Amino acid sequence: MTERELTHLEVPCFVDFSEALSGRELMAQGVGPDFDLWLLALEGERDDREKVAPGLPSFAKSLADVPQTYEVLRFSSPDAPPECVRLPPNRRNFHFVQPLPEGELLLVGGRCGYLDKDAHERNAVVYSRDGRVTRELTLGDGIQDVQATADGRLWVSYFDEGVLGNRGWGRGDIDSEPIGRSGLVLFDARGQRLSEYDAKAVGTDVIVDCYALNVASNDEMWLYFYTDFPLVRLRTGGRPAVWKTPVTGASALAVGATHVLFGGSYSARSTFELFVLHGGREEALTPAGTFVFVDPDGTRWQPTWMCGRGPWLYGGEGTRAFRIDLDTLIASTRVWH
Repeated sequence: MTERELTHLEVPCFVDFSEALSGRELMAQGVGPDFDLWLLALEGERDDREKVAPGLPSFAKSLADVPQTYEVLRFSSPDAPPECVRLPPNRRNFHFVQPLPEGELLLVGGRCGYLDKDAHERNAVVYSRDGRVTRELTLGDGIQDVQATADGRLWVSYFDEGVLGNRGWGRGDIDSEPIGRSGLVLFDARGQRLSEYDAKAVGTDVIVDCYALNVASNDEMWLYFYTDFPLVRLRTGGRPAVWKTPVTGASALAVGATHVLFGGSYSARSTFELFVLHGGREEALTPAGTFVFVDPDGTRWQPTWMCGRGPWLYGGEGTRAFRIDLDTLIASTRVWH
């Protein structure tokens, strides 16, 4: 598809957080169950683990990192200043941030080493809103994404190393079986495993690498994964629904009652594809438009990260972030068509 055949849609900047970061390093971003944007900032620059802990196995180096100071920022609207929570120094490197009930905050590191059958690295920490550590969790290695529900459960997806094993996991014995072996695990707020993806029951191939996750509500979540890239909907008390998709390698998705929007693909990382949902159970998707998003100056958004929660899709490059909801996008397609 040529540039001329794409629909250009103006999507304004939701927030420019350059001033809020004040020279600190952005470590992670996430979207909470209330569809607000959460950022994790690090004072200064992250440490060079090889210099701090030469000779240690890769999964153990985080244990020897010098303490680092983090701050969590919440952006709920374009015009409001961010809420900020400064956290005490910590020796971990974190890659995900999510809000929990009662004002708690969850920070998660994507890597986790297997030490022995009775000891694993704790790669997640829960803080109170005033910055105190309330508990530490083990959520497994090779984490692709973490999205919390409004009632505090944690959906965690994994990439291939978390599924197949690395960093001591997956050595062939039951004790070292990867926590993320199914590709998707549901935990409670204390890190206890509640359930995991059952490919046979859903009717798909196994998850090798979960590319996109969307926890739309307490009772509904969507996923999209390698190798066949199906779109799967899981609902509490309902039957799973599966759609074949023509999109390969998308990194985020937004979902509504009638449409799904895929962000990026192997062939076009800054292109967005909209489809109509029909039925389920291996139904095909009907194309409804292919878009590029531009800011008010006409500059094309080329996001380096994207995240979908329910009907909202967020993305960002540098210190600027945008967001768009499916209702706005669908209304735009009706105007043009």
